[in-house]
Amino acid sequence: MMNNKKTTLVIATALMFSASAAFADADSSVVVKQTSFLQKLDSLNKAILGLRLGGTAKAGGAISQVHSNQLADYSATKENELYTDVNLKFLAQPSSETRLDVQVRLHKDWQSAMDENNNPVIGHWFSYDGKILNNHVDFNLGYMRIGYSPLTINTPQIEILQEPEIFRQNRVEALSYRNLDTTSRRLMQGLNAEFHSGAVGVVDDIYAQATGARMRNTAKKNDQVFFDFDWADRYAYGLRFGASTFGFNLGANYVGAFDRRLSTRSRDMGLKDTIFYDNNSVFSAEFGFNSKKLLSDLPISFGLNAEYAMSWWDVDIETKDDSPTFNTQIKEYTGFPSGDLTTTLVYVSNTVDLTGVERVTKDFLDDKGNALNIKPYVEGSFSKFNFKVNGMYLMNDKEFWSELASSPNYTNNGIIFNANALYGDADNALISNFASGNLENLYFMVYNTDLLTAATLMTSSSKTVLSGNSEAREMYFRLYNNYKLAHFYRNGYDANTMKKLEAAQAVLLMDPSVNLALPYGVATPDRKGFAASLDADWDDAVKLNVRFSQYTAEADENKFTTIGAGVGVDLGRLIPSLERKLELSASFEKASESSFLKRSSQRVVAGASADIWGPIGLQLGLQKLNKEFEALPVGTAFVQKVDELLIFVGPKFRIAPESYVTVRYGMLNNSVDYLTTDATGIVKKNLSVDKNLITADVTVNF
Repeated sequence: MMNNKKTTLVIATALMFSASAAFADADSSVVVKQTSFLQKLDSLNKAILGLRLGGTAKAGGAISQVHSNQLADYSATKENELYTDVNLKFLAQPSSETRLDVQVRLHKDWQSAMDENNNPVIGHWFSYDGKILNNHVDFNLGYMRIGYSPLTINTPQIEILQEPEIFRQNRVEALSYRNLDTTSRRLMQGLNAEFHSGAVGVVDDIYAQATGARMRNTAKKNDQVFFDFDWADRYAYGLRFGASTFGFNLGANYVGAFDRRLSTRSRDMGLKDTIFYDNNSVFSAEFGFNSKKLLSDLPISFGLNAEYAMSWWDVDIETKDDSPTFNTQIKEYTGFPSGDLTTTLVYVSNTVDLTGVERVTKDFLDDKGNALNIKPYVEGSFSKFNFKVNGMYLMNDKEFWSELASSPNYTNNGIIFNANALYGDADNALISNFASGNLENLYFMVYNTDLLTAATLMTSSSKTVLSGNSEAREMYFRLYNNYKLAHFYRNGYDANTMKKLEAAQAVLLMDPSVNLALPYGVATPDRKGFAASLDADWDDAVKLNVRFSQYTAEADENKFTTIGAGVGVDLGRLIPSLERKLELSASFEKASESSFLKRSSQRVVAGASADIWGPIGLQLGLQKLNKEFEALPVGTAFVQKVDELLIFVGPKFRIAPESYVTVRYGMLNNSVDYLTTDATGIVKKNLSVDKNLITADVTVNF
């Protein structure tokens, strides 16, 4: 048996090397066939027990230069980045049923290579997964991606019609550094088990699933408080079950997230501290139908997916009761002499007792809400023409809230490139949110290893009290990790879920160009309306996308309208005689609201991807955003208009299967019109930030 495994591994290795060598000189049609062959070979490798090593190695650099009308005279204008980044994937498969997946990341910055001391390896992914009990039970222990339903456990996704390939690749890479992907499954860490019965009589499948995860945890060191500090441990759980037969599906889901109260007892509280304990649970029922099971001979199929949910949201607050205790006593005073007699004074004494302050928990908020969505669809194929029409009716109460389904991976702006730039008289909050535009956050990231110093650690003035000054008197004696490297990201994505109170604060600065009407996806509270979409293609060579939606928010009598269309053409497939890839795409989308801040956004996208000669290709992407506000409050400013432009272009050289050398030039323009005040009163100003970017890297998959 052992010899058979070794022989299989040798043959697979030899075939892989042969396929890799053939890639170098192959034309595009042969490349497609060989890619399919390598995918089958990968499936064969997965059946081999033992330990496998794979991953990605990337080396490259970037130069970004910034120009601005409000840049300080003494500000840095250029930022350089040179690095080697390796992501190692260890897959241990002790049996055909289970596997251990461990991924670690190593990063080295060239410009500080000689200064670096202890460069840690970052554990990027840990999971023990399997399919056991005759393939009836799937389980995950550790990192996992879980999806229940749109109203229970779900991740709202970004949709950009006909997104150019060069942009899509950058966005997927930025997501991957946060362990995220473009699916609607939510990244969690914990335990998950899912059962599927398979066919049982007339029933096609009976399924059940249970999930438990920890979403947040408190800082565990008494002497240091980190930037990701949370007041209490937060846990999530989920249960679902259902059955399907004859194309019908009926299921139920129950999920929740809660703060563990006892997790704050290890620390003292100051008199001014307030801890919020948030408990959110959701129950939903699902119904689905697909006609393919009953009407398989028809060229078209139709169906319906519907979900009704009820949510409970409860918030308690905990403080220290500093109310004084008043004591009243009648006392006598005889210390006043009056001749030969002593005068006695009788008086009332009031005392205040501030000792014995205790923690007090009070009910703060308690809401119940309902949500309903119904999604009919029709799809079909006629010869080379394929289409799918989707509809949705949505009705969500303003009290409805589902934390595990409402937190997108992308919310607002951070500063990606040229974070070392200094600006003059612009408001700090304005700079923090608009020095890098939304396009920069969508498609780019910076990853560095920096030394842990007083500038990269935040310490507490008291090792046992939550509140107090942000800097300890003993700060320099407590930087025990100094001269060690830490990994830092400048990335617009994260996997955190937002509590409802946090989401209410974030919504103002969430990018309205991504999803103005439904910033929290289908689970967005206080929405009623409909959406319709069409996706069609002819022989996968000409593609058409159309979108329309209209929703209302009753709380502020607001109406949201979105309209969009996109078209893509693959000339290489449309005209086979070209014998090469040549794809063109373009799209337009406009969204607006009738009241509140009267926000509106308009997006224009264009792109091209072509094989020029042999392994050399060229990619181009252009995206233009226009956003308007009646008056968006940001610090001391009120933003009225934002214009963004991104052009990204460059060649891509294929050196092996899924291994490339790329060279890119990018131009980022960001202009912000805003109102502020000075000695003369209200004035209108403009913040213009332009960045030029050159990147080059080689990426090798192994």
